[in-house]
Amino acid sequence: MTETTLSLPMKRVEDWKSRLIDLSRKNNLLYFHVSKHGNLPITQPDLQRIFDVLVLKKKRLEFWQPQEAKPEIPEKSEANEEDKSKEGKVEAKTLDPPIEANLTHEEPKRPTANQLVSGNLSRMDLERNLKSLQSRSHLDYMERGVRILHAAFGTLNWVDIETKEKVQSPLILVPLELTRETICQPYNIVVPPVEDEAVLNPALQVKLKNDYKIELPPLPEAWEEQKLADYFKLVENAVSEMSWKTEPSVNLGLFSFQKLVIYKDLESNTALVTQHPIIRAISGIKQGNLLLSGLPDEKDVDKIEAPAKTYQVLDADSSQRVSIEYALRGQSFVMKGPPGTGKSQTIANMIAECIANGKSVLFVSAKMAALEVVYKRLSEVGLSHFCLELHSSKANKQQVVAELKRSLDETLIPRKLPSAHEFDMMAEYREVLNGYVAALHEIHPYLQRSVYEVLGILSSLERVPFVPVGLTELGTLTPQKMRELEELVSQLSKVWQVIEEPYFPWVGYRADKYNLEIRSKLLTTLEGINETLHGLVLETEDFSARLGVSPPVSFARLQWLFELSKLLFESPKPEADWLTNPNLDKLLSEARGYLDTSIWIKNTRTNLMERYKPSLFTLVLNRSTEIQLAVSSLNNFLPEVNLEEELLSKREKLLAYLRSTQLNSCKWRETSQVLSQLLGLDCADLTVTKLKRLFRIALLSFAEDKPEPEWFDAKYCEQVQETVSKSKLLYQEHNQIKSRLDEIYNEGI
Repeated sequence: MTETTLSLPMKRVEDWKSRLIDLSRKNNLLYFHVSKHGNLPITQPDLQRIFDVLVLKKKRLEFWQPQEAKPEIPEKSEANEEDKSKEGKVEAKTLDPPIEANLTHEEPKRPTANQLVSGNLSRMDLERNLKSLQSRSHLDYMERGVRILHAAFGTLNWVDIETKEKVQSPLILVPLELTRETICQPYNIVVPPVEDEAVLNPALQVKLKNDYKIELPPLPEAWEEQKLADYFKLVENAVSEMSWKTEPSVNLGLFSFQKLVIYKDLESNTALVTQHPIIRAISGIKQGNLLLSGLPDEKDVDKIEAPAKTYQVLDADSSQRVSIEYALRGQSFVMKGPPGTGKSQTIANMIAECIANGKSVLFVSAKMAALEVVYKRLSEVGLSHFCLELHSSKANKQQVVAELKRSLDETLIPRKLPSAHEFDMMAEYREVLNGYVAALHEIHPYLQRSVYEVLGILSSLERVPFVPVGLTELGTLTPQKMRELEELVSQLSKVWQVIEEPYFPWVGYRADKYNLEIRSKLLTTLEGINETLHGLVLETEDFSARLGVSPPVSFARLQWLFELSKLLFESPKPEADWLTNPNLDKLLSEARGYLDTSIWIKNTRTNLMERYKPSLFTLVLNRSTEIQLAVSSLNNFLPEVNLEEELLSKREKLLAYLRSTQLNSCKWRETSQVLSQLLGLDCADLTVTKLKRLFRIALLSFAEDKPEPEWFDAKYCEQVQETVSKSKLLYQEHNQIKSRLDEIYNEGI
C-alpha cells in the first residue's frame, strides 16, 4: 500500500473536518459579542446561584419584569412664578396643593433572590428580546430537533494570535427551554430533561488545540463537589502561559454546535474511517468489492420476488423495489429523487422488510420532519409497535426505558395472511401485466419502433391537426415508407387547396386550416349526408318501381324523377272516363268552357282585390240579399247619394261616422237624464226635439241674464205675453211716427 493511497482518504477526512467546524469570526461560540437581539446578559442573581438552580436542582427560573416607566410631571420654575407675579397674572386666590402632593408613590417591586434580571433593560426591550430568542430556538427545535438556546456560564478573554484582537468566548454551555404560561406571565427558563446538563464549548476546545496547542480541563462529573469559580481557576491555569483570564458572567444566547460531534467522531476514529471501502472509493481509490454480485435490474425484480415472500406495506414501483432489494442484500447505495417521488415511502418499505426478516434498523436524519414522515407511514400500517423514537423530546430516558419494557412484555398477534391460492393469483396477474409491458416495449419488425415509442410520438403531436389519409397495410409500414409518405404529405401541403380533380378527396374545401374541431363538424355533416342519401335511395327505388321506370343512377336522373313526382302531385286526378271514352271532342269542349270560366273568376277576383280586402271572400254567400235590403233602406235616408258609386267607395267614412254617432247618442242620453233630474223634468220618451229644448234650458242656466223665477209661473207668463203683445203694437206705432217725422225734419231736430 503506497503513501498516496494512505494520504488520499486522510485528505478527504481532513476536508470533511474543516467543513464541519466553523472557526471563522461568524461563529459566536468563538467571537462572542453582546448584542440586542442575539443574546441577553443576566446580571442578577450571581452565576453560581443560577447554575445550582438550573443544573443541580432542576428547577425553573423566571425573569423579573421591570415596571413600566411613568410619564414625568414637569416642575414649576420659581423664576417663571416671579415673572408672572410681576406682570399681575397671578390672582390672589387660595391655590390647590401641588399635584405631586396628591399622588401616592408606590414602591417599585424588587426582584426576588431567584428572579433573573437583565441589566437596565426596560420591560418592553426585555419582552422583545425574550420573544425573539424563544421563536428562533423553537423553530430550530421543530425543524431539526436540536436545542440551540443555551446559558453561557463564564467567558474566556483571549487574544487572537493572527490579528492580535482581544476575543471573548463562552466556556460552559447549558441547554435551556424558554417558555411562559400566558402572555401576561413572565418568561422562565429550565433545563430540558432529555438534554445534556452542561457542555464545555467544543468550538473553543478545537480552536485552542489546533492553533495554540492548549487543552482545556474537562468538566467535573459531579458539580456538587466543585464550584464554577474553581473550574474557572483551572482554565486560567491551563492558559497561564498566554496570560488569558476568565470572567464570571451569564449570557443567554443561540449557539449551534451539533456538527462538532461529528467532527470529534472523525477525529477520534480517523484510522478506522480511512480504511472503510466506501471512504476510500470516495477518495478516488479504486475498490473491487463495493458492488455485490447478482444485483437485479428493474426488469428482473418480479422474477426474484415471490408475492408470498414480499413484506412491503406500501405501494412501490420497480425502481423503488430495486432499492429495497439492494438494502436487503446489504448493498450500500444512494437513493435520490425530487420531492414527492416516494423516497420516504421506500424507506418505510425497507424498514418493514427488515422487520419481517428479523433485522434492526437505525434510521437517522438531519431533520426531524423526515423522521416523523417515515414514522407516520409505519404507524398507518400498524408497525408503530416496532419503532423506538430517539429524537427531540422523545429521547427522555424514562420514556425510552418504558418503551423498551413495553416491547419486551408485549405479545403481538400476527395478522391473517392471504392463502396460497391468492398468492398464486397475484403471481398470475403480475405475469399478465408484465406481458403487457413487454408487448408495449417490443420493437416492431417493420417500423423498428415499439408501441410505447409510437404513443410517445403521438402524445407530442397532440396539438397537430389530425388529417385522415386512408392508409392501408400499416402492419408492413417501414421507416423508408414512412419517410416517403412524409415527403409526399409535405409536397401535398403546398398545393392541395388548388387541386380540382373530381376524385381528389378534398376538392371544394376552401378553409385555410384543418383541426379537430373542423374535423368533428365535417364528420357530423358527412354522416348526416350519408344517412340522407341512403334514405333517398330507398325512396327513389320504391317510387320508380311504382311508376314502372328504372331507378335513377345520377343526380340529373334524380331531378327528372323529382319533377315528374311534383307534376303528378299538383295535377288533378283524371276521371276514368277520360281514358276510356273514345269521343274526346265533347270532353275538350267542356274543358275549354271550364278554362274560360276559370279565367273570368281569376280576373274578377283581381278586380275585387283592388277595391276590397281579402276578408271579402270569407263572407257567407247569402249575404247579398241582406246587403240589398240595407241599401234600399239607405236610399230613404240618403236620397241625394248615388249608392252605386259613392256609398261603397265611402263606406269606411260612413261606418266611422255611424260609430261615433252611436257613441255620442249614448252620451247624450246619459247627460239628458242627469239634466232632467236636476231640472225636475220628465225624461221619458226622449226625442231629438225634446233633447234640443232640454239643452236650450241648460244653456239659459249658464247665460249672464238668467231668467227670473216668475218666468216659470204660468199666470205670470200669460201676463208677460200680453205685455209683449202690447209692447209690440206700441213699438210698431212708434216706428211709423218716426218714419213720418224723418220725412219732414232732419236728424238735428
